[in-house]
Amino acid sequence: MVPPLLSTASALREAVVAVQASSIVAFDTEFHSERTYKPQLMLIQIATDTGLWLVDPLALDAKPLLEAMAGRLVVGHALKNDLRIVWLNYGLVFPQVFDTQVAASLLGYGLQVGLSGLLQQTLGVHQPKGEQMSDWSQRPLPDKLRGYAAGDVAHLLALHALLTDKLRERGRLDWLQEECAELADPNRYERDPDEVWLRVSGARKLSPKEAGVLAALAAERERLALEEDLVPHFLLPDDTLVVLAKAAPRARRELEGDRRLQQRGVQRYAQRWIDAVQVGLQRPIAKEPSRPPPPPELETVVSLALLVVGDIAQREGVAQGLLVKRDQLLEALRQTPHSADQLAEAAGLHGWRRDLLQAPLWQLVQGKLAVRCQDGGKAGLQIAVTSE
Repeated sequence: MVPPLLSTASALREAVVAVQASSIVAFDTEFHSERTYKPQLMLIQIATDTGLWLVDPLALDAKPLLEAMAGRLVVGHALKNDLRIVWLNYGLVFPQVFDTQVAASLLGYGLQVGLSGLLQQTLGVHQPKGEQMSDWSQRPLPDKLRGYAAGDVAHLLALHALLTDKLRERGRLDWLQEECAELADPNRYERDPDEVWLRVSGARKLSPKEAGVLAALAAERERLALEEDLVPHFLLPDDTLVVLAKAAPRARRELEGDRRLQQRGVQRYAQRWIDAVQVGLQRPIAKEPSRPPPPPELETVVSLALLVVGDIAQREGVAQGLLVKRDQLLEALRQTPHSADQLAEAAGLHGWRRDLLQAPLWQLVQGKLAVRCQDGGKAGLQIAVTSE
């Protein structure tokens, strides 16, 4: 039976009571994020051991429900976007979360396994795919979409129980808690206006004066986007922002001579851009000294280190991409570390990652590991890493 869409305060109270009576709740959302600064929440799906509810946030205030969830363990799959929406729209975080995608990555199911594939592999449940980009603003919401949305939470509690058992068997519940604790940090979901210029295409090629102006313009665009609830580049594309930064107009008349600056987003907020330019001119940003590219010999060492990391990932049944990135290793090895701790710190290894990688990587740096090929039987040739 396809669950109804809750759109009244009395129906919502029933869901709140059910959440309050439970210690764990499955959670998912459907949203639109193509044009607005804040993603538009269209649907909230929750399930406890006593039922499943679809909540219409367009028709009622869902905050009481989300506040009740904040005191429970919240289970979801690839939760980052869902949690960001809750923070941006309601100012709430969930202190206790269990992300089944993260749990799966710690158990060898892959770095970003989808919910449908994970349910099939673990519970033998077939969950249809392909409705994520549907129009979730439709009211009444079609049965097909309500059925799809319900399926996203219907099996999460059973999946949580299975993955918890597997993590406990392998001594990795602490690993998961370490990873999921970061999801409860609201700083993950905020955009600092003073930092967004770094993501503007072409920013690194500007002079210190131009970079300072661009930083001020990008921060102003971010504030305007929040005020107007628009995706920032809909207000002003990156390439136009760079043109403005190079032109550094001090007065409105200076916007008239370049046809690239005749677009509506420039003219409508002309004084805001001009004021931002004045701020930016007082704050030039010195270029970081360029670093020479790593020598081929170092690139080879990094490749060797990644072989060791891959061997550890395979033996431990953990997605390799979850352990350490190539640029982290390159940065650490470029510094020619003089101790295992220095190597780990330079590579940004902490917690369980440090426990797994610090010792073997330091052995490699010291020349105490051997990496060779060996016959893997039916699997063919494989890498073998041994201590000398």
